[in-house]
Amino acid sequence: MRENLFISKELEAGIQQFKLNLDVLYPKEKQRGKFESNFSKFLKSDAANSKIFDYSGNTLTYLTECIIPIKHDQRPPILLVFGNPASHSVHSKMFFASQGSGREHRIWKVLRATDLLSFPSISASSSLSEINQLRKCGLYELSYCSPFRIGMAVYYTMPSTASHPPWAGVEGLRKLFGREALRKIGDYEKNRIAQIISEFVSPAGAVITFQKDAYQAIKSLESPNYTLVGAKAGQLIGNCQCNSGISLFCLPPTRQSSSYLGILRNFRDHILKVN
Repeated sequence: MRENLFISKELEAGIQQFKLNLDVLYPKEKQRGKFESNFSKFLKSDAANSKIFDYSGNTLTYLTECIIPIKHDQRPPILLVFGNPASHSVHSKMFFASQGSGREHRIWKVLRATDLLSFPSISASSSLSEINQLRKCGLYELSYCSPFRIGMAVYYTMPSTASHPPWAGVEGLRKLFGREALRKIGDYEKNRIAQIISEFVSPAGAVITFQKDAYQAIKSLESPNYTLVGAKAGQLIGNCQCNSGISLFCLPPTRQSSSYLGILRNFRDHILKVN
């Protein structure tokens, strides 16, 4: 019987555990040896990594994040899909827990400024830790200001450092695993994210991606291919491969989020017009 590449389970609200079978990922010893050499460097790239990763035998175990509310209301659902989680955010148990030396992450300011998502329960006196928990609770309880019901997911489940090249972001995963192994991982992740879309998003809603691999894997064949120029111009509008009735949009990476306020507002208005 063929062994599974991944085994996953829900640990608590918003946090999942994944086990990656390295024997399945690397059938050749040479490929596995290169990964092991890279992993020791990867692990040291972020202080949070030692708390969310465990490498034992043929299994790499790690924690990741995904927030899909079970509650329903009349608002159309939107799924925000990011490239992969930041290690420190997974350790803090909330998407975009902080930026730099403990500042609020820029993405929350963008979501507020575009009237896509804000949390009235958060006060200026709240600590960043309190704010993170209030946001998580708000996302599950639907107690936020938005014309949409919001879900948050990542395309690649494995976290990486947010700010220490060459191990940062999705490119850090590519360097760690190698292109061929990451392609195998991507095949699994594509099916996983398609299932999330099918269960959470309806044709009245939409999917908004913030990273090239995520967009390319989710889009239908007829949708435009990813280019950074197209993303910056707000031209990446298409449909999901798993359900052509669901609209798909793509923005540049979150590190450039301050530059695409107008594009996100246009996407927001586009979705609302459909409804």
